[in-house]
Amino acid sequence: MNTGIRLPQSMQDLTHEIVTADSNGVDYDLWIWTPPGYEQSDQPYPLLILLDGGMFLGAAVDMVSLMSTIGEARPAIVAGVSTAPPGVHGIQRTIDYSAEVPTDEVRAAPPGAEFSFWEVYEKMFEAAGMRFEDGFGGTDAFHAFLADQVLPDMTSRYRIDPDEVGVAGHSSGGDFAVDTLLRKQTPFSRFIVGSFGTDVLERTLPERETRFGAMAAARPLRVFCGYGGAEEEDPYLAQYIERGVALLHRLQASDPGLDVTIRCFDHETHGSVFAHIFASGYRELWGTGISFGEVMRQASM
Repeated sequence: MNTGIRLPQSMQDLTHEIVTADSNGVDYDLWIWTPPGYEQSDQPYPLLILLDGGMFLGAAVDMVSLMSTIGEARPAIVAGVSTAPPGVHGIQRTIDYSAEVPTDEVRAAPPGAEFSFWEVYEKMFEAAGMRFEDGFGGTDAFHAFLADQVLPDMTSRYRIDPDEVGVAGHSSGGDFAVDTLLRKQTPFSRFIVGSFGTDVLERTLPERETRFGAMAAARPLRVFCGYGGAEEEDPYLAQYIERGVALLHRLQASDPGLDVTIRCFDHETHGSVFAHIFASGYRELWGTGISFGEVMRQASM
C-alpha cells in the first residue's frame, strides 16, 4: 500500500507558515492558497482573508476553485488565519473578534431561552484562569495584525489587487468582519458575513454608527450577509442575528453607497450554514454573471 501523502488537486497550491503578530504577540497559523492559473498569469488577483481558517479553509478553497474553474466567479487568493498551537483558538478568537465586553443587558438570557449564552464563555474563561472581562476587546490589535502586517507582507509576495481585498467570517468571525466594516477607512472592502450580531459592539455602537455615516470610504464597500433559517427558531440566535441585520440596514441607510445583500438559507443551522453563505457570498461579490449552462454551451461550440 502506498502511504505517501497526496493532497487533493484543489489543495496542492497551499502553503503554511506561523506568524507572530506585532500588535499582540500571538502566534497565528497562516495558510495561503493560490488559484489554478495563478502561476501562468501576470494579473493582480483579489485576496480574501478567511477567519477561523483552521475550520473553514477546506470548504472555502473548494468553492473558489470550482466556481473560478468553471467560470461562474473570478479566481482569488485565499488566506486562512487561526490561532497557532499551543494557543487555544476558542479563547483567542473571542478576544480577537470582539470589540467590547458584552453589556449586562446583552448577557441576560433572552425571553424563551433556558440559559444565557454567555454562561458558556464564563466557564471557558474561568477554566483558563481568566476574568470574563479579559476575554474581549482585541479587535484593534487583530485588525492591525491583518491590515498592517499580513496584508503588506502578502502584497510584497503575491500579485494582489488593493481594491479587491476582503474578509470572511462566521458567528464571532462575522462580528469582527462588521467591526472592520465600521472602521470604513480600512484596506478591506469586501465582506462575507455569517450569522453575526452586535453583542460585542453595543457599548460604543451609537458613536461608531455616527462616525460611519459621516466618513468617506476609501473604496466602494460591498457586504454579503447570510444566516440559517433554523437559527431563527433559537431564542438566543434569533435575537443575536436580528440585531446584526438591523445594524446593516442602518449602515446602508446612513451611506447609500454601501452595497448590502442579506439572505436567509432555509433550514440551515448555525453549524451548517456557513458553507452556503461563503459560496453564495463569493459568487455575489466576485461573480462573473456567467451560468454553468452558458459555460457548457460555449465549450460545445
